[in-house]
Parts: sequence; C-alpha cells; structure tokens
Amino acid sequence: MLLEDLLALLTTGLTMGAIYAMVAVSFNIAYKPTNVFNMAQGELVMLGAMFAWALMTQQHLSWIVGLVVVMGAVALVGLFEERVAVATLIKRPSSHHGWIISTLAFSIILINVGDRIWGTDPQVVPPVPGATMDTVQIGSLTFSTQQVAVFAIAVASIAIVEWVYRHTLAGKAVLAVAEDRDAARLNGISPSRLTMTSFAIAAAYAALTGVVAAPLLLASTSIGMALLVKGFMALAIGGVGSNWGALAAGLMLGCVESISSVQLTPGYRQLLLLGVVLVVLLVKPFGLFGRGALREV
Repeated sequence: MLLEDLLALLTTGLTMGAIYAMVAVSFNIAYKPTNVFNMAQGELVMLGAMFAWALMTQQHLSWIVGLVVVMGAVALVGLFEERVAVATLIKRPSSHHGWIISTLAFSIILINVGDRIWGTDPQVVPPVPGATMDTVQIGSLTFSTQQVAVFAIAVASIAIVEWVYRHTLAGKAVLAVAEDRDAARLNGISPSRLTMTSFAIAAAYAALTGVVAAPLLLASTSIGMALLVKGFMALAIGGVGSNWGALAAGLMLGCVESISSVQLTPGYRQLLLLGVVLVVLLVKPFGLFGRGALREV
C-alpha cells in the first residue's frame, strides 16, 4: 500500500470516527441522569440530516440559521420521546428495561415517518460555512476542508460538554442525579426536569451530528441505524459515561473500518469491528475509560 493511500484511508477513518464519537456522546448525554440507552439516537441524527436538507437546500436558509432551527426542532422531538417512551418507565424498578422496546419502537416510527415525508433517495446537504468538499493536497496527504471541520467540531463540542459537566451547577446536578436520584431529590434537584433537559440536549447534539455529517454521508432516512450501531460500539469501547473515551474509541473504530476496507467486504468489516468490541470488553469489561459502578459527582 502506497503512503498516499494509507494517509487517505486514515483521513477518512478519523473523519468517520469523529462522527461515531459524536453519536456516542449523544448517548452519554441522555444516559447520565436516566441510565437509559436511547435506541432512537441514530434516527435523531437522521432527522438532523434530513431537516438540514429540507431547510438549507429546499428552503435556502443560511447554514447557521438552519442549524439553530434543526437543533431546536430535533430537541423537541427528543423531549416528546422522553415524555411518551421513557418518563413512566424509569420510575419503575431498575431491573425493568422496558425503555429498550419503547425507544426502539420510537426509532422505527421515525424511520417510517421519514420515508413517508422525504422518500428514500440520498440528498445533498451544504457543507459547514468556509468548508468545501473539494480535495486539498499537502504533500502525500489529501483531504477536504469539510473533513477538517467535522473533526474540529467533534473535538470542540465534546470539550464543551465535558466543561459543562465539570464546571457548571447544571452539569453537577446531572452527575448527582446519575449517582442517586432519590438523594438528589432530597437536596432540591428535580430528576424529572433534568431527564427532560438531558434528552432534549442529547437530541439537539444528535441533530448537530447529522448536519455536519450529511455533506459527507448524504442525507437519507437509512443512515440512522448504521450510525446507531457504530456509535454504540464506540460507547462500549470507550466506556459508558466517558466522553473522551467515546472520542478515542470512535477514532479507533473509524480507522480500523477504513483501513480494513481495502481487503474486506462490508459484511466482514462489520465482523471485524464486533471482534474489536469483544476483545476490548473481555480485557476491560467497563471499556477503556469506564469506571464500572463508580461515578464522579
């Protein structure tokens, strides 16, 4: 393999890995105060991509205005999901996992509604302002400025999420609820309100992921499930609750997937990624950066 080819594969892998990491972080945002894995998270990414196409391409809104509208709209969808598919179930004993079925059902509904409204054809979404899909070559390295933008947005947004958790009262309240909902309630924190807020923010973050990923992946109602699986793999490898772990795991998965594409068919690549997840969890059951039942408050 030539150096140019290897660098091109790594560039693609890092870009896709950044997208997987953002999906994993959106899982974490909803999970922290609820202990619920939102199985509709991939379809919320899909909604972000499709809304971006409808508003930015069809309605000709500017990218910034379109992004704000898209994130707000998908946040409302996430809030609605929390009310109808999660809120009543998390009040039951912790051994009950009915939210798996309810959030998966919600994702299926989103897919079918999306197919009815937009159809199944892939659609083009404009890149981040200042970025293009045109390739730039520096020595042996070839990339597009949209790829750079995706990577930069992923790192910056994860840093902001971590800062909010560690340095704001709202973030510390989320961590307190994650540790003990009843104790947090006795200290004047409303777990129900934080759960609603976290689901809305997780949905808005998923929408951001869809908007920045769509120029590379194309907006389609079929992208959600693939991103859900890859994002969950990154979550498992990095460690549930660890956002920087999600970033590291996402980048690793993206690079493994990209480099293996030279020799392996898509089916075998999926098996390889599952093998990576299995090996990591056998060695580190809570993920590379997971802490088991311990939580920082």
